[in-house]
Amino acid sequence: MYFDSNFILEKINSRREDREQIASEEELLTLLDPEIDAGGKVVADTHIPTEELLTAFSELRLKLAEHMKLDDILFLFGNGASMYAGSKDTRDFKLSEYKDEYSDLATIIDKVGALNGIEEQLNALITANAYYQLVKDDKKNQLVTELIDKVKGALIESFVNSVDYRKLSLHEIFLLKLRTFDCLKRTSIYTPNYDLAFEYSLDKLGIEYKDGFSGFVNRNFNPRTLQGKDKTALIKIHGSVNWAVEEDKIKEFQPKFKDGKVDIDDTKPVLIYPTSHKLYQTYSTPYSELMRHMLDEAETGKNVIIILGYKYGDDHINEILIKALENPNNIFYFFLYNPDEEGSFIDQIKRLADSMPNINIMAGKVLADFKTFVKYILPATPEKTDQEKAIELLRKVLVSHAS
Repeated sequence: MYFDSNFILEKINSRREDREQIASEEELLTLLDPEIDAGGKVVADTHIPTEELLTAFSELRLKLAEHMKLDDILFLFGNGASMYAGSKDTRDFKLSEYKDEYSDLATIIDKVGALNGIEEQLNALITANAYYQLVKDDKKNQLVTELIDKVKGALIESFVNSVDYRKLSLHEIFLLKLRTFDCLKRTSIYTPNYDLAFEYSLDKLGIEYKDGFSGFVNRNFNPRTLQGKDKTALIKIHGSVNWAVEEDKIKEFQPKFKDGKVDIDDTKPVLIYPTSHKLYQTYSTPYSELMRHMLDEAETGKNVIIILGYKYGDDHINEILIKALENPNNIFYFFLYNPDEEGSFIDQIKRLADSMPNINIMAGKVLADFKTFVKYILPATPEKTDQEKAIELLRKVLVSHAS
């Protein structure tokens, strides 16, 4: 099934008979997120009442509620799930900020800086570094190496650590809804994000979870801890800012927070950085074990698999999703923030959706927004179908007549 913003627009407009119709997705976005003054009040009373929104999304929410009764629930959340709390899009990275500091690389910085996003720019710098090694230009080789390290540091400090951990209300609502639905123990949350938004929220709510590490004082990577359905699983498939290598072991350290930010020490975190090398890194520990666990879960049993805030740009993750499609018992929800975005994986999913009823595509900036999903689409309880409601109403009528 394919749903887009027009689906919700029609639902909302059908209940606005005596009011002005909402003309576009952009207008709907403004109404969903109205301007708030310093005192916390809506500037203009143009927002849509919560009851109307819940009604408009009820069909999608009911559909998802039915599918969440399957054996297991697998979420894959990308950076789009953290942006409301301050995480930045790495496509906004500006290499030009280093031009003055590395004036000897001005020409390279100009050319590389014209590329789109931190991944393409890091790849180009790595290529330049390999060239200078080949021609034995030690000076530029050293400068480019330093610049690569600085870009990686900026990724952590200015993009990943831009999350304000005091503003994770949606993560908390998300987890509270899962708890109300009584499905936490059969929920796995996969994410390539490096931030600690889910860890922070899980701890704040007192929800036990497993993440592939065991121990208390020394928390060492131990993939066996992910087995079983005894608690929520949080699986960081690209690493985390609080992972490090010590004594040839992958360890998880207790993070410290200050003014809503993670206080990261000088230890280089264990991460898959966004470069062309990331595919090869997934073949090594701990990533290979984590990716294998994701594949094993997705290929077996009956799962509802929900992908949101992810740009579908990682081939190794996309390959797992494609293999998961071979399991006929799985139900999929692919959220596409930009429905016109091109890419071989997205094109393939759109084609498959025409013939596979277990694929649901939610397209557009309204439906594929983490805030919309948490507030209006994710159910808090196993909602009843219209047929179940009718049977319950009939039962009440019969009981009242009998008395």
